[in-house]
Amino acid sequence: VEAEFIYKISEGRPNVEDRLKNGDIALVINTSDTKSSVDDGKKIRQNVLRFKIPYFTTIRAALAAAKSLSTVQTGKALEVKSLQEYLSEKQ
Repeated sequence: VEAEFIYKISEGRPNVEDRLKNGDIALVINTSDTKSSVDDGKKIRQNVLRFKIPYFTTIRAALAAAKSLSTVQTGKALEVKSLQEYLSEKQ
C-alpha cells in the first residue's frame, strides 16, 4: 500500500484537512500521542465521516482491514472471527 505522511491540522499546511477537502486521500490512519493531536483527531474524524473515507486509529487495525480486502478480492470466503483473533494469528 502506497502511503504518505501528512501534517495533522495543528502541524502546518497543507495538512490532512486540506488534502481530504481536495479528494487526495483514500484512507486515514491517525495515531494520536499528544494533546494537540487528540484535538486534531476530533476534526479529522469529522472530516473522514463527511467525505466517507475509511479511518483507522492503529496500524494493526489498518493491516487487518487490508488483509480482509485482499482475501475478498481473491474470491475466498471470510471466516468470522474477532479482530483480536485475526491479529493473533501468525503472519
